[in-house]
Amino acid sequence: MTAPVTDAPSRTWRPGRVLVVVAVVVMVGIWAYVLYLAFGPGRQPPPDRLADPTFATQAQARCETAHRDVAALPRAVEAETAAERADILEQANARFAVMIDEIEPLAPSGEDGEVVAAWVADWRTYLDDRAAYAEALRTDPEARLFVTARDREQVTEYIDAFAADNHMAACATPIDA
Repeated sequence: MTAPVTDAPSRTWRPGRVLVVVAVVVMVGIWAYVLYLAFGPGRQPPPDRLADPTFATQAQARCETAHRDVAALPRAVEAETAAERADILEQANARFAVMIDEIEPLAPSGEDGEVVAAWVADWRTYLDDRAAYAEALRTDPEARLFVTARDREQVTEYIDAFAADNHMAACATPIDA
């Protein structure tokens, strides 16, 4: 009597199969490490996170008030003429300038104060850009808002990152132009 013939696949570990298994294990390990760094105890705080949240809390309140005041203005994007849009932008810019003037003295001392001073300087640069845009609208209805670059990024990127890292959502750049 002869043994039955089976067509069962062979379960031998060939070099190609071993290589694929090793590659998958390495990729899973790399992703586990990345997730550990992103969400686990290996995560580092953002470099511009302030040690004391007092400034952020006080600034957030002033930014919220400024945004409420600007929201009471007519929407610039709905202006019928470029000159009317420029007028609205100038009013909003004046209110945001007051906001920054109110926030600046709240800055902490030391290294945190230097970070806040850089953020305030970026805000002032952005307000200058908005003022230039409003002025350009008076002569060119097709004018565009150009934002100053710093380290190959728009200053708005730095303003918004600082605001996000310190839980000051209202202190990010406005979207009213």
